[in-house]
Amino acid sequence: MNKPNSGNLTSEALSSFVDPVAIDTGAVTSSLNELLRRRLSQSLPKVSLDELEPSPQPFVLAKCLTAAVEEMLSTQPLNRAVLDQKLESLFDRLHDLYLKADIDPAARKRQFISPNGLVMSPDHCVTTQKDSLRVRAFIRAADRAIAQTVTPRQRPVHIAYPACGPFAPLLLPLIAYYRKRGLYDENDLRITLIDMQQGAVASLQAIIHEMRISGFIHEIVCQDACNYQPSMPIDIVVLEAMQHGFSREGHLAMARHFASVMQPDGLFIPQKISLRAVLNTGQRELVEQWQDIQRPLCEANMQKAIVSERVELGDILQITPDSLRELPECNLDEHITLIECGEVVIPSLENRQGEQLLLICTRMSVDDEEIIGEYDSGITHPLADLQVCINFEPRDTKPGDLLVKSGDKLKFYYRLNGLPGFLATLADRSADHE
Repeated sequence: MNKPNSGNLTSEALSSFVDPVAIDTGAVTSSLNELLRRRLSQSLPKVSLDELEPSPQPFVLAKCLTAAVEEMLSTQPLNRAVLDQKLESLFDRLHDLYLKADIDPAARKRQFISPNGLVMSPDHCVTTQKDSLRVRAFIRAADRAIAQTVTPRQRPVHIAYPACGPFAPLLLPLIAYYRKRGLYDENDLRITLIDMQQGAVASLQAIIHEMRISGFIHEIVCQDACNYQPSMPIDIVVLEAMQHGFSREGHLAMARHFASVMQPDGLFIPQKISLRAVLNTGQRELVEQWQDIQRPLCEANMQKAIVSERVELGDILQITPDSLRELPECNLDEHITLIECGEVVIPSLENRQGEQLLLICTRMSVDDEEIIGEYDSGITHPLADLQVCINFEPRDTKPGDLLVKSGDKLKFYYRLNGLPGFLATLADRSADHE
């Protein structure tokens, strides 16, 4: 087993990060969008994992892990209430470990903006373990990917999990289940966990120790995942670092990096992320659709009548292992890189009631069988772009507002730097007549 190495973040590295608490991120994004539109129109450390004896009574955690993973891998139809309860119990055990770990309180709460996006605080990341449909889809997809990849070979399958957070919830419960059931061992699998937060790394150390899975761990690396260089070939990448509307966090930058360093025949989880633009009234889409419903938010519970009121504009971006290597870049300068995305046309909206919001909708194919649909998870809730004003002019126009009307064509770009997200611009009409 390779031992994790240790090191320290340099002051130079930390100086490239911005504390979002000290700034108005909405205002910054608005001003940045305005600047980008003008420009377009003119043109680490690694830490050691202590090898301690497991605590004498880890049976409660082991019981919760086994129950949760067995529920997620079950071939029976999904019982959302049962899955929620079992993941809540697992979260409670892991959260107890997190609170008891020797982590500086400031490290738990530290949140900042890196060159590639928002880095959430460990305290904010722990609740991912309870996002049941997201966790279930990733665990099932990872289980299939491992079964597909583990074959007689000269080395173990190497799985990289960048931006894994303090619990690494989309993989570690499965690895602990494998150890408990004797399905795979460290000769079959090696895991590299990567996170920029020292508080997350300290939590991972405590959890891995309690799960008794240190033999599976190749490395725990505390650094920007976009700078990671593998010490052994990567066969599977598990990555989820995004918020709704594919915004704010650095998923795309990390995905592009790992697509370039993983094995050519390696597997990427998720397999595809699809983003599209739609129009609907905010009151109907985001309020009335859910105000009387007693069931959980999820794609299956969307109201057909309200879905039928949407105006589908079209796809604006699809992320796959192949597309990651081919996305067209627009470099405004050495500090600003945009990805060129799709174009859509605003149709006639004469018969539509209420102001139409531009919504960025997300659907994720985790693998060939697992789908995370709209509203299934916090990461796939539609995101309204309030700066795009369609067929109306706001009373108080702000920097970054884009006034468009029916018949206009929108060209989308994706910001890679600072706070990532989509930038809608008016396409050049003259290009349609060339």
